[in-house]
Amino acid sequence: MAKAGLRFKDALAAGGSKRWDTDEPTEAERAAARTDVACKKSTRLVTVWAQAEARIQQQLIRQHAGPLKQAKDRKDRWLAAARRVLAEADGGGAGTS
Repeated sequence: MAKAGLRFKDALAAGGSKRWDTDEPTEAERAAARTDVACKKSTRLVTVWAQAEARIQQQLIRQHAGPLKQAKDRKDRWLAAARRVLAEADGGGAGTS
């Protein structure tokens, strides 16, 4: 972005810039958007961020495996109970897919 003469404090700032608060997109805004996309592609920003986010999420899943399993077990019990209620209300046919 800087090579194109566009300066923003970070990779997300361009999209939220007040200079784009217009009724219709301006040619300058369109040009900045094209430059922003090209910059993100050339730096693989979205891929790098997605990989980093995935690592963080996997770490959090490992750190909280116990409570997550408890929540899943609770959800499974609720779903089983709901399916039983629906099956009884439908005479045995609903919720058996």
